[in-house]
Amino acid sequence: METVKLSTKGQLVIPNEIRKAHHLTVGTEFVVSFVGDEIRLAPLPMFPRTSVADTAGLLAKRGKKKSSAEKTRTSISKILQARDAATRS
Repeated sequence: METVKLSTKGQLVIPNEIRKAHHLTVGTEFVVSFVGDEIRLAPLPMFPRTSVADTAGLLAKRGKKKSSAEKTRTSISKILQARDAATRS
């Protein structure tokens, strides 16, 4: 367990080891809550939660040429790699 001090501006510094272990980067937003006598910080998810209904029909559009499964996998992989790289910079 580490100890941190509250600054005159009301700021806390999360120790580097904890930031690295939980992949917390600049701009990460947190929910602050009280649970009993504790103050808890919980990082907000990077992407909003979605349901099947939110995404239904997303890939299938009338008049849109169908892609092969391999092309779809490659496209998704590139997007995910770009998002992952953006979170690490």
